Amino acid sequence: MNEKIYNNRKKILIIAILIALTGIGLSFLKWGIEPEETIAGFLCGLGVFTLIFSLGLKKQLRIINF
Repeated sequence: MNEKIYNNRKKILIIAILIALTGIGLSFLKWGIEPEETIAGFLCGLGVFTLIFSLGLKKQLRIINF
């Protein structure tokens, strides 16, 4: 599972940027309208978290037991 996430880290990075930009755009367009503003904040937080997660991925070392 870790190798699958590591191999797709660029896709995860692009998706994270798109989620964050969607949240920023939504918060700019719906300023002062409460339910949409909360959803926009959630999208921004989710996008930034996923961005940090994708940038922090390291390749897993294989340990061979003899």
